Amino acid sequence: MHSILTSLFFLTLTATTISAEELVIFNWQEYLSTQVIERWEKETGWNIHQIYYDTDEMRDEVLASEVGKQFDLVVIDSISAQLFGKNNKLVSITRSEVNNLVNIKKRWIQSCGNFGVPYFWGTVGIVYRADKVTTKPVSWRALIEPDASLFGHIGMHEDFTDTLIPALKLSGYSIYSENNNHLKAAYQLLKNQLPAVLTYDYVISYISAKPDDETLYMAIGYSGDQHTLNDVTGKDSWRYIVPDEGTSLWIDCFSVLSHSTKKKQALAFLNFINNAENAAKNAEDIGYSTTNNAAIELLPNEVKSDKSIYPEQSVLDRSEPYRIISDKNMSQRNRIMRALSKEHETK
Repeated sequence: MHSILTSLFFLTLTATTISAEELVIFNWQEYLSTQVIERWEKETGWNIHQIYYDTDEMRDEVLASEVGKQFDLVVIDSISAQLFGKNNKLVSITRSEVNNLVNIKKRWIQSCGNFGVPYFWGTVGIVYRADKVTTKPVSWRALIEPDASLFGHIGMHEDFTDTLIPALKLSGYSIYSENNNHLKAAYQLLKNQLPAVLTYDYVISYISAKPDDETLYMAIGYSGDQHTLNDVTGKDSWRYIVPDEGTSLWIDCFSVLSHSTKKKQALAFLNFINNAENAAKNAEDIGYSTTNNAAIELLPNEVKSDKSIYPEQSVLDRSEPYRIISDKNMSQRNRIMRALSKEHETK
């Protein structure tokens, strides 16, 4: 498990290397095309420096701290974007500042609450190695109550919302249930799963650190992760499915931090990556669902027809959009995650 204090120390050290004409982005790993970055740097003379997080909780704690002041831009989920925006941590963005917002559907813009430019969207599901998992998973049960052959080969994710999705949906409950009994039932399922779990590191972080790993066969992941995993490993073995019980529908926003001293350049960068051609290149390289309608028209047919990235309506119909949960509910979920993490470390 990553230590927040260690992460803060690392980030503080990194901040000393930043030059004047450089934008610092806090992002997921492998979530911004290197070719698009190169285009930006060539056209503007401004460099991009990325620092990575691998959980929403780590990101939010860093952004809420003094260390967060070193960043100009952040990729953030839509719920956190609204919360941080209302607390004056993010810049409110208008079309006059980022005119390529015209390429993005109104529903996605509303999700970010004007505190960010909609970036990618998708679902939460199961990523698995087709060369190791003989039976294609169709249910969250394959992850939560795996076959004996998968014990020690399962990956989860230390996230107070997403980690509970499989257990809650398998139990027939809403992902955002405020009922303590529902959360207790989900905790029990996840506790029973512990002997099968190899890691609580986000699957891309785990595999990026160990690209030759032969121990992780199945994990909770996000639509598009399979493409990143295949790129990192140099194989074509990773697949992605949305379980029959349903899942959540997420959207990430690209936001400008209110304390940035380079707001003009940060907004120009957001406009740049939402140019139709750049957005299409970014989506094709990264392998996630773009919110940019103009970019979709430029994507190759094999990308647009990939149902794991652009799912059918039936998948969307059984997906719950991300929404804000109460502080009390969040505290209960955090206690569950801490207990699971502690038990996993000592097992």
